[in-house]
Amino acid sequence: MCFEIEGAEVARRTLERFGMEAGAVDSSAIAIILHMQPGVTLSDGVEAVLLDRGTAIDVRGVDIELVERLRTTVTRTYPRGAFDRHFLRAIAREAAKRSDCQSHSFLYEGDLTGWMARSPWAAEATRT
Repeated sequence: MCFEIEGAEVARRTLERFGMEAGAVDSSAIAIILHMQPGVTLSDGVEAVLLDRGTAIDVRGVDIELVERLRTTVTRTYPRGAFDRHFLRAIAREAAKRSDCQSHSFLYEGDLTGWMARSPWAAEATRT
């Protein structure tokens, strides 16, 4: 099972266990599945757009200026450490096992490693 599908199922079970309303559980699961897909729009749901944009900032540094006011405080409190290396290793593990998952496309067709190397996060890591 692909990362995003497995994550959506874990989230679904967890949210149901906490008593979240069924529609909200579905929206959350769909957002998790879609966040790895290209072209997420508002028609996919607000949750999907927020997760998509949040992960784009976090992983590739896309639109990082949107969080500039908070970035120093957040990264001081929650340092990124070796996030890039750990994340790329996890994606590579999944891509090696499941060539039909979006992780494979990101890594081998979408230049995820290059995106991350060119991101503001990578430039910041070399300054610290």
